[in-house]
Amino acid sequence: MPNNESRNSYNFVWLGGERNIYAFTTVDEIGYEIRFVPSSYMFDNYIEHHVDAYEMVIAVADNPLGRRIPADPLTEPTIRTIFYDFFRNKEQVIIFICDSSDGRQKARARKFTSWFYGDVPPYILKFDTKFSDGEKELILLSIILDARNSRVRELVDLIQNLYLDMNKEE
Repeated sequence: MPNNESRNSYNFVWLGGERNIYAFTTVDEIGYEIRFVPSSYMFDNYIEHHVDAYEMVIAVADNPLGRRIPADPLTEPTIRTIFYDFFRNKEQVIIFICDSSDGRQKARARKFTSWFYGDVPPYILKFDTKFSDGEKELILLSIILDARNSRVRELVDLIQNLYLDMNKEE
């Protein structure tokens, strides 16, 4: 796939592979990989049919600054463009789990949500949930699907039931 040509985002490349990797580099030479890792197994115990699901991972592949990455106004639209490039198939389901390794999962969830709602088509549905990992970590998760998905009713019911199951003890 050729690079993105928009002036409002960085050029990116499709590297493909098992994890469906896209990559781009910012003006500060920060290298990002946006991965869509096959994750249908997450639905295996809950739904009879195969779900075309992918976990979206936003990863810093290279940070030559060696410190916190500065805000960059082109990162958000680049990630959004990559998301929609991959999410062309209305039967796909995207899962986004906010990294909790440094306790900043709530900030990541707010950032992702602000990016997501920045310019979302009306047929894209986003469901958020939270649950404990069994220890003390709070896991924040978003599930995104196309309202035109042939199994949307079944998936929405499943997501709502999962939310209720995960949050029984709260």
